[in-house]
Amino acid sequence: MGKAMLIICAGVLISMGFVGMGTKEQGQRLTENNSGYAEFVQAKNRAHTAIQMAFQEMNKDPNWAKNHDASNRWKPNVDGQTVELYVDYFHDNPAFFGIDSLRIHSSTPYGDNLSKTASVESVYTKNEIDLVPKFEGAITLASDYTKVTTNGSAVINGNNASCTENKPGIVANNAIAYHDADSGTQLLQDKNALDGYPPLKLDTNISYDPTDDLIARLEELSTVTKISGSYKGDLGSESNPGVFFVDDAATLSGGINEGYGIMVIRTDGALSIDSLGTELDVAGNLTFNGLVIFENGYNLDGRGTPSINGSVLVGNSDDYNGKDLDIDLNGNLTVNYDCKGEDYANQAAAMAFQQSRYKRIVTFE
Repeated sequence: MGKAMLIICAGVLISMGFVGMGTKEQGQRLTENNSGYAEFVQAKNRAHTAIQMAFQEMNKDPNWAKNHDASNRWKPNVDGQTVELYVDYFHDNPAFFGIDSLRIHSSTPYGDNLSKTASVESVYTKNEIDLVPKFEGAITLASDYTKVTTNGSAVINGNNASCTENKPGIVANNAIAYHDADSGTQLLQDKNALDGYPPLKLDTNISYDPTDDLIARLEELSTVTKISGSYKGDLGSESNPGVFFVDDAATLSGGINEGYGIMVIRTDGALSIDSLGTELDVAGNLTFNGLVIFENGYNLDGRGTPSINGSVLVGNSDDYNGKDLDIDLNGNLTVNYDCKGEDYANQAAAMAFQQSRYKRIVTFE
């Protein structure tokens, strides 16, 4: 009996030894598996990080993605390891505001001797950001300081020549500007030179704040053009509209007949209050397609025969308490609301900021 017990106990001990050895091996395998999975997760994270880094490069350079296809892969270092990334365009829309589709491939090695590869493929749509506040009329008065005078052959037209939606000829966001515009444009109204849907409108929901913020952001960019004195440069083109700041008296010379984009005309708040203010002399036959903004600018001089196809916005910054912003329509100025002008303004802002909107559609890992 005693011998049998010893044998049984020995068998139990041997069995427990095998169990202990099996548990140890399983633990080692589990540790190895966990370690391998952790490395795989870290590698995928590196691949995803490289994609986010690529977006930063795309916003710096609109052509970056097209310059980094499979034949010219980008190889950033992420957490001490190289990641290879390239971009495929499988729908390249020729329209500026059309939606492009692109696939980003990102891969990085991991594991023993970097023998394994973690890959991520993400599909995105890309389109430009609409940065310009919506056009509200041919002329929008978004300031309590406006003073409108007319005594010539000006034409203000809110009926859209390019799209179906019509806008007011003049829209004001406050009663003071509305009544001043009403009395100041009687000559135009009498001869139907102020037209739109309706010709004159009060809309207190309109705010100048989004435009104020847009101007502040644009001013900091190196991609905008500052105009002063006798300016002989260009004012953008249909395919390359620009952003132009006029902070001092300026005369357009050198045969400039057409412009595209955004023109900001304003008086620097640091100037003395008895200054003549900012005045843009466009007495020639200039046609500007886009948005013309008068911020704290004293004079919109409509003498001559300039045309604006898009919209004119008159406003003041929050800290402005200066002179009235004179809207002088005593010449042959023509302002036509035009949705194409709105497109040129948005394109100019998007090109100045060099930023696009990306929306992820699907990711494969």
